[in-house]
Amino acid sequence: MRRINELIAVKITLAVSTMWAFYALVLYGLTPLVWPQYMSKILYWSNFIQLVFLPLLAVGTAVMSRATKQRDQETHDAVMSELAELKALHAELHREVTHGGGDGYRRQQS
Repeated sequence: MRRINELIAVKITLAVSTMWAFYALVLYGLTPLVWPQYMSKILYWSNFIQLVFLPLLAVGTAVMSRATKQRDQETHDAVMSELAELKALHAELHREVTHGGGDGYRRQQS
């Protein structure tokens, strides 16, 4: 159930976090200028939308943040692994150059 809730929150967060959704809500907010007799109903629904979307967007953002943190950790681990390999290779090359007479590379090519 938690997974479904998180999926719904992320999908709605992505849908609402667009410029098109912004434009639609701006137009909705301007409707009382066209139909002033419906202002109280429009304000009621505006408040309702805010009350529903506020926690929904918070959950969607938190779920997406968790995924980002996990991806960042995986990238960090991969980079650190590569760094350890490069350090080992550098140390091996350093030993070859300092203790092997410096011509180990030329001997391997012949």
